[in-house]
Amino acid sequence: MGSTGAHEANANATLLERIASMRDTLTPTARRIGDVICEDAALVARIGIEDLAERTGTSTASVNRFCRMLGLAGYTELRLVLAGEAGRGGPADRHDPDADPSGDIPADADAETTVALLASSTVHAIRRTAELLDTSDLDRLAGAVAEAGQVQVFAFGGSADVAHYLAAQLTGIGVPTLTSADVHTAAAYAVTLGPNDVAIAISHSGRAVQAIELLDLARSRGATTAAVTSSAVSPLAADADVTLATTARTATYRYRGTAGRHAQLFVTDALYVRVAQRRAESARQLLDLAGAATARYQLGPSKKPARKAAPKPAKPGTKQTPRQAGRSSERTRSSSSRTSNPHH
Repeated sequence: MGSTGAHEANANATLLERIASMRDTLTPTARRIGDVICEDAALVARIGIEDLAERTGTSTASVNRFCRMLGLAGYTELRLVLAGEAGRGGPADRHDPDADPSGDIPADADAETTVALLASSTVHAIRRTAELLDTSDLDRLAGAVAEAGQVQVFAFGGSADVAHYLAAQLTGIGVPTLTSADVHTAAAYAVTLGPNDVAIAISHSGRAVQAIELLDLARSRGATTAAVTSSAVSPLAADADVTLATTARTATYRYRGTAGRHAQLFVTDALYVRVAQRRAESARQLLDLAGAATARYQLGPSKKPARKAAPKPAKPGTKQTPRQAGRSSERTRSSSSRTSNPHH
């Protein structure tokens, strides 16, 4: 039932992004070939088929099958496509500052190098997600959310943090939104859904069993269903009414927990803003009320928390008035009581 936008996004993806999005569905042999291509596409664009087969521990026949699976005529076309993407400054170009870093960040990399690699990965993930995102599907989902009686977000593992963020954002502009990283609680929420409600499942791979099953349950209750995933060919995307595609390739599959998470947050922010635009007047009022309610917890630009000044000790030889002496005696008794009472 998946949306046409998901298939268009996958068609617009680069070859490396398509390979990465298919990784979980590949055979072990095809996966080895795909991993080597993604880790050093510029090298694969230069070497022959025998060399690639040797590097992947496979055969030339396996490499040719892999190429045909991608819809290519053979290995020659694979090399041409990779070289073309590199020439356009795409992910295959290892000198492109926006390209994802290939392989693991070395354990001995210094802080400057590590930060640069992570920044490059994150920037590229968001940029590619913006290119892949189908805005008509985004608006379709935003319209449903804006009018929904309730919204539920299903996400587990690392994606659960993104789900909690989205739920808080939508609730803050008057759209009741529930989420739980506990599958039993999430299932209890799901059975309360109805035809006027929306269920959104977030999964980078699109293969999280809990998210798939709960989205199926939401559909059986009549709710509009949506998926936020990097894989347009995943079971989650195939079953959703609407799919919002994140980048299909971060910094290779090893970096899904960093750049992939930023891509998910970018999509959820885009959804939140489009919903807020549809509910502009009420959303503005609610945000203003929330700001006023929490203003007392914010310090002014030059204010510091007030502190009580400690009483100055009397100078030696200074005579205290009876009132001062009484206060001093009272403080001494209070201090002694706190010291001797273990419950203080």
